[in-house]
Amino acid sequence: MNSLRLTTPLILQLKTAGAVTHFSRPLHTPDGTPVPADVQAVPEPDSAAVAFHLPDEVLVLRPALKVGRPVAIKERWRVGAWKAGHVAVDYGADGYARAEWLPVREPLLSELIRGSIEDLQRTGYQPDEEGDYRWDFGRAPTRWRKPDTLRAHLARFAAQPTHVRLVRLSDLTHEDALNAGMLHVSEGWMRQHFPTFLARYTRVNSQNAERVDAEGPGVQLLDVPEPPAPLDRLRADLRRRHEIPPGQDVWLWAADLRRLDQTPAQLFEQAARQTQDAS
Repeated sequence: MNSLRLTTPLILQLKTAGAVTHFSRPLHTPDGTPVPADVQAVPEPDSAAVAFHLPDEVLVLRPALKVGRPVAIKERWRVGAWKAGHVAVDYGADGYARAEWLPVREPLLSELIRGSIEDLQRTGYQPDEEGDYRWDFGRAPTRWRKPDTLRAHLARFAAQPTHVRLVRLSDLTHEDALNAGMLHVSEGWMRQHFPTFLARYTRVNSQNAERVDAEGPGVQLLDVPEPPAPLDRLRADLRRRHEIPPGQDVWLWAADLRRLDQTPAQLFEQAARQTQDAS
């Protein structure tokens, strides 16, 4: 099973809505330059690929995600607990602590335990008389790990692409932005992408609070600035994440994903049973 890394807004959208739209990196030519957005994409017959007729070549590109082929969703994570041959996992997008023991083979198991014990020691944790470390469920004092280090069978979500299409950055829609989780974003996300707006928004709210405290609830308040629209957020997110210069248009793969009821671990187990039954 292949894996796909999603940002925090996409993880939360997939969790709450059961579906999400993921946008790829900009499409590039073999020499590393973006495929010109003014060149038309011609669908290849009987294929998900598209062809771009450039001055010196015909460039045929295929999406990495295939319709109907499940992927494991990668996200920030940490070791929540461990025992012989197993770990429990916490997930960073919403702090979800998974109350399930997941099997892990060596040498990965020893690497995770050794690193987690180092984390505990750095934070001052000491083992009890039996040599065990203890903490409240969901509050593991272990490091948060990068999404790329999450093995597929440890992921909590599996998703299936239902539709993959090609789209220009300039042609994205409000609906695309909603499907990409841009309606609700965190203050930290806003600070990264729209620091000027957030600073003004915070300042105006603070000034209004001071007016109410000084003159009472009937005082005239300053106008609170309107937040960036979801579509503006989506474009800003893609430009920042993929270092797309302001004003430049690019081609992107857009993949609509549907969350599956089974976890990646359950899909692996199902495939193993089917292989065993077939033999």
